[in-house]
Amino acid sequence: MQQLWSDIDAYIESTLIPEDPILIQTLKNTEDKGFPDHLAVAANQGMLLQMLIQMNQCKRVLELGTFAAYSTMWLARALPEDGYILTIEGRDTHAALGQENIDRAGLPQHIELQVGRAADILKALPTDVEPFDFIFIDADKQNYPEYLELCLKYARSGTIIFLDNVIRAGDIINPENVKPSIEGIREMYRLMQNHPRLLSSTALQTVGSKGHDGFAMAIVK
Repeated sequence: MQQLWSDIDAYIESTLIPEDPILIQTLKNTEDKGFPDHLAVAANQGMLLQMLIQMNQCKRVLELGTFAAYSTMWLARALPEDGYILTIEGRDTHAALGQENIDRAGLPQHIELQVGRAADILKALPTDVEPFDFIFIDADKQNYPEYLELCLKYARSGTIIFLDNVIRAGDIINPENVKPSIEGIREMYRLMQNHPRLLSSTALQTVGSKGHDGFAMAIVK
């Protein structure tokens, strides 16, 4: 089935996703530096992120988990030229690659990459920081509950929160899987259920070139 899923993703990308030299350059540089591309979002997933930003006319984006900045490029391309992205990466090697790809892209939007533990960086942000319109969480899964609560401090009514990799090939419903990453995702679901700050939330499972996984999405009340 994996081959079929990958072939369908390739078909979708060849018919609906325009080629972009910046995105191609980012993937090539990532591969040339010896990093696996499976850590980045698929192109059709990137387009979904772009469309959500476009539909909601977002200007300020917060991203947790930069890796090679491929998803960052998708987020930035959807913003107006005066748009702003704060992207946070915990691994020095990933941050260096991400910054290199950001510099190579030369996009007009202001992309700020901060290196360190996402929770520490979020806690250090000024309390009066301008809220973000779109928040993309794609970092270490065991800390998703903490990230969700911290990100809500920098959200406004109508902010969209998008959390990636929340199905994990069905492991979330396997009671024998008690890995910290899986337990973190389960706690994230419990937090999202009837959270006083969330207007509505859902999750979708997906299959494709990245295997069987999915995403959760919420709108801030």
